[in-house]
Amino acid sequence: MGTSSEIETSTLEHPALLHADMEAFLSYLIPFVLAGTENGEPVFVAVGANYLAALREAVGAEAPGVTWADTREWHPNSSTRLRAFHEYVTERLADGATRIRLVGEPVWHEGRPDLIREWTRYESVLNAVLAPFPVSLVCTYDTSRLDPAIVANARRTHPVVSDGEEAPSPDFLDPAELLRTWNPEPPPPPAWAPSLDRPAELSTARLFLREEAMRAGVTFERATDMAMAANEILTNALRYGGGAVALWGWPEDGRFLCQIQDDGPGIADPLAGYVPPAQAMDAGRGLWLARQLVDLLQVVPNSTGTTVRLHVDR
Repeated sequence: MGTSSEIETSTLEHPALLHADMEAFLSYLIPFVLAGTENGEPVFVAVGANYLAALREAVGAEAPGVTWADTREWHPNSSTRLRAFHEYVTERLADGATRIRLVGEPVWHEGRPDLIREWTRYESVLNAVLAPFPVSLVCTYDTSRLDPAIVANARRTHPVVSDGEEAPSPDFLDPAELLRTWNPEPPPPPAWAPSLDRPAELSTARLFLREEAMRAGVTFERATDMAMAANEILTNALRYGGGAVALWGWPEDGRFLCQIQDDGPGIADPLAGYVPPAQAMDAGRGLWLARQLVDLLQVVPNSTGTTVRLHVDR
């Protein structure tokens, strides 16, 4: 393994590649991947199927040290994608790598502004989670098909942008600032949503959510995941917020939602739940686990406490 000084003096590189066609995509990434193979650096590429096939053909499907993945099949959930990249990096460093190259294309869910917002938050969080490591991570944006707002946000979540030429982004925001400001409060639960007041008994809350989710068509496995994620949030509320005020669970637009409200002081760190457990403070570990179990988790401080909303697809 490389010496600690080699790793400590290395820094995260995290450019956004804004490309309008295959030629621009390949002209940037072929040299990037080949430089990794020539230097003996592990390379992981997760992009759309067409781009994946073209890049593999250009550099060789059996290029040494390169792992290939279709972005819509490899951890299409932003929370598990973040965990998977972190695990890949730490495992390769443990194996002796001194620098690692990553290429990632986010999964933009059309018609789901909440998931688009969460993937934008993920792109920002990468700057904090991977900051300690010697990583070069290129995030790709196909400007020919993406909403211009998504492309504009790439300039807020990446310190460097390449759109024909590479330059620092004047719009870049510190991850904590972006997460703190880009966090709208969700609409209230519908009046008819089943609920529990002051759910202090965790087993009762888990049973309530599992039964409501399954009644709404969620599989037993995903209903159990939802219940366990809620258990972590309720435990945090009991430990840090004086307990939850209420818990709701209801179906909506092909999903099952759970909302937990407490009247505690809230979570000061906007990165809580994104940072892996080994680096997280105590309050962030339960949130991190909950994020791994559901399709979307939103944590929104407000004037009366904290709102946490969990989503699973039906």
